[in-house]
Amino acid sequence: MELPQDLTQEVQQVWQRFLQRTEPLRPDLHRYCRALTGSVWDAEDLVQDTLLRAFAKLGDISLRIDNPKAYLFRIASNLWVDHFRRTEEVTPEDRSMASNPEQSMEIRDAAKQLLRRLSPQERAAVVLKDVFDFRLEEIATILQTTAGAVKAALHGGREKLAAPSGPRAVAPVSEALLDQFVAAFNARDLERVTVLLRADAVGEIVSMGVWYGRSAVRDAPLHYSLFLEHGEPRAERRTFRGEPVVVIWYALDDATTPVVRNVLRFEEREGQIARLRSFLLCPETLTEIVGTLGLPVQTNGYGPWAPEFLALRKQAEFERWKAQRTNTAQH
Repeated sequence: MELPQDLTQEVQQVWQRFLQRTEPLRPDLHRYCRALTGSVWDAEDLVQDTLLRAFAKLGDISLRIDNPKAYLFRIASNLWVDHFRRTEEVTPEDRSMASNPEQSMEIRDAAKQLLRRLSPQERAAVVLKDVFDFRLEEIATILQTTAGAVKAALHGGREKLAAPSGPRAVAPVSEALLDQFVAAFNARDLERVTVLLRADAVGEIVSMGVWYGRSAVRDAPLHYSLFLEHGEPRAERRTFRGEPVVVIWYALDDATTPVVRNVLRFEEREGQIARLRSFLLCPETLTEIVGTLGLPVQTNGYGPWAPEFLALRKQAEFERWKAQRTNTAQH
């Protein structure tokens, strides 16, 4: 069964309006998720999951949101605590059977580093109080507990946080594979890029869309990046905290020097790209990664409506491409 196209478009429009309305809250939400997770990658995932859950809950007729910031923080806190509850319930045998080895490694490593020192509730309480200066009663509401329990969590959490944390492990990604991607990208050779993808590859522009399968990834995000953006985007492999990533440089007409406006993260399986994630529309994540690399950065807003993002688009070429894709889909 397929959903009607008009229904899909209506939902997409409402989703974009929701993201636009919540833009002012995004920096603080990301800062909170960053403090909870201890990882820039996990923080962005938690932000996106929080926004999606908040959007889905809008249809609840009993929902009353007097404090949107606290509401989003509560959802993020619940997702974070639930994440660790699920982790604790998974046996070692189940972990070894996981379909996503990188995700399993990240979950195990995060759980090992944080649960050894703080419970999720303690960590959330400390961050809400010491970073965002919420009152005890507000924290109790966000964490759905009592002020007394918050006091206990703060006392225990602050003591445990005095111990330093060790570095996070990352799943290995082949530098040789990324070098092939970079070379093909910079040559504007879409077919060479495509053959590096698994048949079941997933491509994602975080906060914008996900495409499943080699052909879909080729025809949408890859084609767009290679041929429909100003600034002659140029790829370069870099290493961020031990993990190979690809940064994308742009040299727009009004810029005196090129700047990095995108970071790509990869998952590899059996020598091919299994997942490609673009953080083009994630300003906080983009700023932290590129800043850590010591490179000049320019962000692009939170969605395809942002003027910074629209400035990258070759509008005439985009309209022709969009019309061609529509005609192909209809036939």
